Amino acid sequence: MNSTTEETMLTALLKLLDDPDPEVFSQIETKVIEIGSTALPYLKNAAKKNIDQLSDDRIQTLLSKIQFNKTLQALTDWKNKGDAKLIDAAVILSEYQYPELSRTDLYLQLEKLKKDVWLELNEDFTPLEKIHILNHVLYKIYNYKGNKTLISVPQNSLLKDLLEKRQGNSVILSILYMEIAQSLDLPVLGVNLPENFILAYINSNELLSDSRVMFYINPFNNGIVFTKEDIDTFIKQLDLEPKEEYFSPSTSLNTLKRLMKELIDSYELSGDLIRSNELKMMMSSLKN
Repeated sequence: MNSTTEETMLTALLKLLDDPDPEVFSQIETKVIEIGSTALPYLKNAAKKNIDQLSDDRIQTLLSKIQFNKTLQALTDWKNKGDAKLIDAAVILSEYQYPELSRTDLYLQLEKLKKDVWLELNEDFTPLEKIHILNHVLYKIYNYKGNKTLISVPQNSLLKDLLEKRQGNSVILSILYMEIAQSLDLPVLGVNLPENFILAYINSNELLSDSRVMFYINPFNNGIVFTKEDIDTFIKQLDLEPKEEYFSPSTSLNTLKRLMKELIDSYELSGDLIRSNELKMMMSSLKN
């Protein structure tokens, strides 16, 4: 279907939104959702007009379903991409919450952060010195921090809000930290620790998992560096049995699922069960 035909069809369909017959709306819904993202500007334009409550409710339903399909497809494409980056998945989830956001603005902010760290680095620095530089720029100059107060709100897991408010939960902070580090060839990977998400600085010359990690980093707490023994102590405090995943790098997919789980929990706590259920469906579709 070409753009002219779609535009003509959408214009005709949207004029019927006030029809009280549920069967009529069911047919409209099927066709509009089939058109997909192309219909979004037409629906948003219709929503701005002085329309009745029934039409408005139906427009919001259509917008929600198209946005869900768009997000699900974007996450599926991300998963199937061989060199998928976590920061791109974080952008997709921000778009799910904020359909009008500008990807360009987000990536420009990220590039400025990376450049500011890069300007301070020296190739002769040790791994620990490089991490101290990254921490200085991120936490001292930019004043990023872990959000220890409004921990249950969805915005605490979203990249857009992290870049604007400069605070977030451990997962989204770690994803930002990883993006900066990896763009500067620092071998930093995520570790899926219970009740916190941390990072590991990897010794690429070591093949054994036990000796690959040089040290750990806590982005939620100003990037402090710690050891495996500290994780052992933390696990004991939580009264949990040690697992390999608490010490070794997580896959990008598992890290994304951890972020989605944080979002699901926060949507449920805020009473937004529609988004919570939608994210559950998305997450279940992203199988290993």
